Amino acid sequence: MINNTIDSESKTPIYYQLYMILQERIESGTYPEGSIFPSEAELVKEFGISRITVRRAISDLEHDGYIKTRKGSRATVLKIHKIKDTFAFESFSNETREKGEVPSNIIVAAELVEPSAKVLQLLDLQPGTKVYHLKRLRLRNNRISALHDTYINPGIGVVIDTQFDSDASLYEFYQQHGIQLGYADETIEAKLPDKALRQDLYMEKSEPILYRERITFDKQGRPIEVSFNSVIAGQYKYTVHMEKRG
Repeated sequence: MINNTIDSESKTPIYYQLYMILQERIESGTYPEGSIFPSEAELVKEFGISRITVRRAISDLEHDGYIKTRKGSRATVLKIHKIKDTFAFESFSNETREKGEVPSNIIVAAELVEPSAKVLQLLDLQPGTKVYHLKRLRLRNNRISALHDTYINPGIGVVIDTQFDSDASLYEFYQQHGIQLGYADETIEAKLPDKALRQDLYMEKSEPILYRERITFDKQGRPIEVSFNSVIAGQYKYTVHMEKRG
């Protein structure tokens, strides 16, 4: 349970403390799906902090998919998806090769950045920590299939920069550096892409994508990376083997 007060003496930035409080309220149902989110003025009054600090926390909540703001109206709380099951996980490169296709990549960004509050939380990092950001267009037989937006824990001891091999598999890169992958948690949902994403994926029309959010851990349970992946749905399908329990 998150403390519902701000500790001005804490080394944790105030905006991040507020983010954690509001995130917990959303996930616990205190602010239910579809409800009107508190205004900046209401949060300033409740917590006794600056409007700039409140605005930063709200911006991170929207970026991380907890709320949706609209010009001229109050923000609303979005649906939180929490569905888990167990499957084997593979890299995009291996998945593509297994289908008899040739994988390739176009690197859009490879840099050290200050990530969002959600990325820090998922990677179990302290506020102010910079992480490696690798953004790639993924291709099958030279046809754009997906956009992978990956944030990598700097504590694992690998460097991701503009010299990263554009055709390398990131999972294979980890293993080459002695990092043993253990498991991954992934959520998948269907979405309609916004204009910016359609442009990134060179989509000529609005059609569904599969949005895949994956956290990958090593064998010790340490989070290695979090990846936000948008896959053109018409080029992808899952085949899942299931057995009746009991």
